[in-house]
Amino acid sequence: MRIQTLATAAILIATAAVLLATTGCGPGNGLSLARVSGKVTYKGEPVTFGTILFEPEKPDVPPAAGSIGKDGGFILSTEDPGDGAVVGSHRVAIIGLEELAEADQAAMPDPEKSPQEYMVAKTRAGTTPARAKKADDSTYTDKSGKVFRITIPTKLNQAATSGLKVEVSSGSNYVEIAIDEDGTARVKS
Repeated sequence: MRIQTLATAAILIATAAVLLATTGCGPGNGLSLARVSGKVTYKGEPVTFGTILFEPEKPDVPPAAGSIGKDGGFILSTEDPGDGAVVGSHRVAIIGLEELAEADQAAMPDPEKSPQEYMVAKTRAGTTPARAKKADDSTYTDKSGKVFRITIPTKLNQAATSGLKVEVSSGSNYVEIAIDEDGTARVKS
């Protein structure tokens, strides 16, 4: 009888542990999400590739991110694809990128054949001296060594420096962000 009671208690404890471990995932996590889509333009033309991030002003709330497509459009995701952003006020960061043509990139050594040369080349690609760069020649090198030109003012790359704020309301939200030539960005919701 005592063994049966201990077994039942162990099952209840294991079940409680599983329930506690899975809270925070899925629709029962207490987050109030709203769908968010929109478009980003720079100098009147769509930003054709990049990422947009909505960073909630509330602490301990997950951010939402989305990829910017060829038409400048984006759909935000927090937990699941297209589920949107947490309802409330957000600071916004935008990174506009353009992949440089192979001719514009230094050939990267094969990481399998020469890992040390690969790491040196990758480091050099990401640390071009500031005096050799023009203000509009900022680049980003991804993990694979591909080099991208940053196509919009770099102050917009960080939510803390962009000056962009968006209020996400319940329901469906459409947000247009227009970036002027001087780097000033404004939200047209």
